[in-house]
Amino acid sequence: MNNLAKQTKTVIYNYVICVFVSISLIVTLNHYGLKAIDGIRAFTTGESFYMKAQQEASISLTNYVFTSKPEHYRNFIANLQVPINDSLARVALDSNKNAKIIKKHLLLGKNIPEDLDNILWVYQNFKSLSGFKKAIRIWKEADLMAIKLEKLGKHIHQIPISNPTISYAQKEALAIEIDQLCKLLTKKGNEFDRALSDNIKLVNRTVLTINTLIAFIIFICIVVISVKYIHKLSRLQKDTLDQNDVLMKTNEELDLFTHSVSHDLRSPITSLKGIVSLAETEENAKLRSEYFSLMKQILSRQDEFILKIIQFSKNKRTDLHIKEVYLPSFFEVISQNLQYGLEIAVDIKYNVAPITIRIDTFRLDIICNNLISNSLKYADPDKPSSFIYASAYLSDGLLHISIEDNGIGISEEHLPKIFDMFYVTSHHNKGSGIGLYLVKEMINKLGGNITIHSAIKKGSVFTIQLPVIS
Repeated sequence: MNNLAKQTKTVIYNYVICVFVSISLIVTLNHYGLKAIDGIRAFTTGESFYMKAQQEASISLTNYVFTSKPEHYRNFIANLQVPINDSLARVALDSNKNAKIIKKHLLLGKNIPEDLDNILWVYQNFKSLSGFKKAIRIWKEADLMAIKLEKLGKHIHQIPISNPTISYAQKEALAIEIDQLCKLLTKKGNEFDRALSDNIKLVNRTVLTINTLIAFIIFICIVVISVKYIHKLSRLQKDTLDQNDVLMKTNEELDLFTHSVSHDLRSPITSLKGIVSLAETEENAKLRSEYFSLMKQILSRQDEFILKIIQFSKNKRTDLHIKEVYLPSFFEVISQNLQYGLEIAVDIKYNVAPITIRIDTFRLDIICNNLISNSLKYADPDKPSSFIYASAYLSDGLLHISIEDNGIGISEEHLPKIFDMFYVTSHHNKGSGIGLYLVKEMINKLGGNITIHSAIKKGSVFTIQLPVIS
C-alpha cells in the first residue's frame, strides 16, 4: 500500500513538473511571440512615417520646380532626412554598429523612441529568416529609390529653375520624373507592409501551433492523473481553441483596421497639403475658390469617416441600452435630417406602423441612418425621379425593417463581400467601406440579421429583422 502511494506520488510529482515546464514554455513562447509581433508592428509604424516623409518631400520638390521658391527645396531636404536616416539605420544594423548610432538614425527617421529596443531585437534575431529577408530586401530597394530622389533634387537645385529659358514642358518632365519615383516608393512601401503582415501571420501560426501542442500534452497528463477531470479539460481545451480563433480573427481585423485607417486618415491630409500649397501660390480668385471647395469636400468625407470609426469603437465597448421609441417619429427625424445638402433630388417615403417599441435606440439610429444615407449617396442621376422607401412593422417579437431604393445598384460579384470591413465597390470615391460593416456589426450586437437584394441600374433592398424587448 505504501509502495503504491509512493508510486502514485512519484507519478503526480512527475506530471506536476511536466505541467509546470509546459506552462513555463507557453509563457516564454507567448512573451517572445508578442515581443516579435510588437517589434514588427514598430517597423510598420516606422514605414508609415517613411512613406509620409517621402511623399511630402516629392510634393515640396515638385512645388520647387514650378515656383523656384527656396523654402520648398528646404522642405524637400528636411523631409528626405527621414528615409535617408532609416537607410543609415539599416546599414548600421547590417554592420553591427554601436546601438547608440543605430538608435540615433532611427530617431532621426521619426521612429517612436519606445519602439527602438524592439526594432533592434527583431532585426537582430529575425534577419536570417526568409520572410524577414524579403522585407529587408524591399527596404534596400526603397532606400536606393530615396537616394535617387535625393540626387534628382540636387540636380534640379543646380539647374537655374527660375531662368525663362527653362520651358514649362521641361519643368513638367521633371515633375513627371519626381512623381514616378514617388509612386515607386509608395509601391515599395505597400510591398514592405505586406511582407511584414506575412511575418506577423507566421509568428501567430507558429505560436498557435506550439501552444496547441503543449496544451495537448497538458491535456494527456491531466487525463492520466484523474478521469474525473476529462470533461472539464475537454471544455477548457475547446474554450482555448475558440479563444484562439477569436484572437486570430481579432488580429486579422486589427491588422486590416490599422493599415486601412492609417492610410485613409493620412491620404486626405496629404491631398490637403498639396491643395494648400497650390492655393498659397494661386493668384486667380476663381481657382482659389475651387481649391477651397475641394478642401471642404475632403474635410467633410474625413469627418464622416472619423464619425464611423467612433461609432465602431462605441459599438465594441458599449452594452445594450434599451429605450422606448415611437417608430413614425423616429423615421421622420431621420428623413428630415438627411434631406439637406443633397446633390440629387430624392423622394424619401416611409410606411411605418404606429407603434412604440423597446430597443437599443443608439444602434437602431445608426443602422437606419447609414442605410438611408447610403441610398442617398448612390442615387442614380440618370433616372428622372429617385426614391427611397422605408417600411417597418412588428411581427412575432421581431422588428422588420425594409429600405428600398432605385439607385445605381450593386453588381452580383460584390454582394458576398458588401458587409466586409473596408470593402468598397467600383464607386470607391464615394465611401470609406466601413458604413455597411458597421451596420452588420450593430445588427449582430442586437441579435438580428440583414439581407440584401440588388441589381445594377435597378436599385437595392435591405431587409432587417431585430428582436425587441417585450
